[in-house]
This record gives sequence, structure tokens and C-alpha cells, in this order.
Amino acid sequence: MNKNILLKGFTLIELLVVIAIIGILASIVVVYFPTATKSAKDSRVISAIGQMRSFMQEVYSTDGNYNNFSCSYSPEMQSLCNEVKENNGGTDVVIYTTESTACVYSPLTAKSGTWYCADSSGRAGTITQDPQSYCSQGGTGLCP
Repeated sequence: MNKNILLKGFTLIELLVVIAIIGILASIVVVYFPTATKSAKDSRVISAIGQMRSFMQEVYSTDGNYNNFSCSYSPEMQSLCNEVKENNGGTDVVIYTTESTACVYSPLTAKSGTWYCADSSGRAGTITQDPQSYCSQGGTGLCP
């Protein structure tokens, strides 16, 4: 019998090393998955508020003021309000209007203490200052 027969295949050690590497990579993915999910939800909130801003301008161009801008303005607007609520942890989107200004904001989930705010002056962005004091009665009606 020939002792020079070449055996094909992997040794047990090689297989264990590969399994260990796959396990390490999987644990890294699992650690970052919740953060990625929250960031994706924040992106949906930001997109929905951006679309609400278009409706805000539509209301003003139709009525000459922002008084009718609300979640009940149209079925599309109601759908956007629901999308924000589904993606921000269940909090209703806040809409504040006067005749001459409008403001809409919602908390974000990826980083605690942040909100996304858009207003009738064209401001829109992520903020760390609670917009409630600005986008409410007695405030400016604009994002900080």
C-alpha cells in the first residue's frame, strides 16, 4: 500500500478556528444591530417630518395662514403622523401653528435627548434643545 496518499479535507483545528471567527463576527453584528435599527427609525421620522413640511407650505399657499395644518389635514398627512408615532417610540408628533408660523417636531430614538424640528421659516434639523418652549403658545412658533 502506498503511504504517500494525500488526504483531502480540513482538520478539526481548522474547522474550530473558522467557527470561532464566525462567532466573533456574529457577536459584533448583534451588538451594533439595535443602534442601526434606531438610526433607521430616526431616518423615517426625519423623512416624514420633511414631507409634513411640504403639506405645511401647501396649507399656507391655499389658505394664506397655517391654521388648518394638522394631522387631520388630509389622509396623507394622517399617514405621516402615524409613521412618526410608529418610529419614535409611540410619541405623537407635535404640531404648533399660528396664522403666520408653523412648527412640527418629534423626539428621535437613536440618541436620547434629541428631536427633529421643521418650521415655516425653512429651518429643519436635529436639535438637542427641547423645542416645546419655542413651538408652543408664548414661544416664537419656530424651531430653536
